[in-house]
Amino acid sequence: MTKIKFMKFKFSNSLLNIISLILLFKIINSEKNLRLISLKEEQFSKEYINLVNFVRNSKGYINPKLIPNEISNTNRFIIAKEPIKKDEILLIIPDEILISKLHKSINSICLEAYGLIEEYEYECIVYFMTIDKYNSSSVFKPYYDYLPKIDISDFVFSFDEEEKKIFKDTGITEGITTYEYFLDKALKPVEERLQKFTKKNHIKYEEILEEFKNNFIMVGTRNFGRRDSIFDVNTMVPYLDLINHSDKNNTDWNYDENEGAYILKAIKDIGKNEEITDSYGKFMNSRLYQTYGFVIPGNTINDNVYVRINGESITLNVSFLKSKIESMFEKLVQMKGLEFNEAKNIIIKELNDKKKYYLNLKTNRFALNVLIKEHLEIIDTFIKEVQILSI
Repeated sequence: MTKIKFMKFKFSNSLLNIISLILLFKIINSEKNLRLISLKEEQFSKEYINLVNFVRNSKGYINPKLIPNEISNTNRFIIAKEPIKKDEILLIIPDEILISKLHKSINSICLEAYGLIEEYEYECIVYFMTIDKYNSSSVFKPYYDYLPKIDISDFVFSFDEEEKKIFKDTGITEGITTYEYFLDKALKPVEERLQKFTKKNHIKYEEILEEFKNNFIMVGTRNFGRRDSIFDVNTMVPYLDLINHSDKNNTDWNYDENEGAYILKAIKDIGKNEEITDSYGKFMNSRLYQTYGFVIPGNTINDNVYVRINGESITLNVSFLKSKIESMFEKLVQMKGLEFNEAKNIIIKELNDKKKYYLNLKTNRFALNVLIKEHLEIIDTFIKEVQILSI
């Protein structure tokens, strides 16, 4: 399966870098400097505090200048509490708390479920997280508890016949077919095991199936790559996966083989209250939305985002809307006399009708609201320009 997360592989061969990292590990792991977070110190959710302590208790490092902006359960990101200098280390997440098939206990479960077939390495994580989440004594519980809650309906699993016709030449239907294929490939080998698991633990099968789909999306949108001696390994990295994407990112990460840890470092000075960002690569909004569930406001490589809102199939494209209105505006400027006034009123009415249409689109999906807001801003700008325009 093609890795969904954009992956970068780097190796620190410099002796100076290795010495610096060893010294850093010694400093942050000392009793004197291992500062755990408490409710008295910071007003964050209990789940976030447990996650921070989970990382630090596992000899990881979270720069004390990092804090979360917890807008909602599905919209959280990390910001700088204080200014951060370029090259400052922000995170060190050690092997001990990484979820991948390189973890011995995870690997044994994967071998039982999928056998020795190497290609099931991605699916292995999905299966492990699905059953391990029901383990109250799981070492990964603080991580699971802080993962976002995914609304499965936001991710299109299938199209009805009418939508197949609408999206026939977009490439979307082929993508859905491929998605269904890989979901089926992940589920079929372990379906019987999951059924037995539900009976043993008195869980509804529908519940664990939903959890499996949730994790299938979760692993696809949040996993990181790392270079093993033979193959690339999908890895879930607690806390690091809270860092959002930006095409103007201010951090960069690498997996350091010598230290056995993911390390996040600032690549430029970061101001107070500025969001900490990583780059998944240069992607169009359609790719970002379909793969990760978000879009970039003002994305310079915009394209059609095909979505379903309240059962209606909609195409959202900021660039197309802007160019269409600009074309109307240019034609209006060229008109004279009565034609101008009539055309001006018609265009203002069309723009107001379009504005009303976007305002009536009701969705709880943050990414779609970002796109809708952009559409409304473009329309408002042109309404003002048309209103003041005169012969």
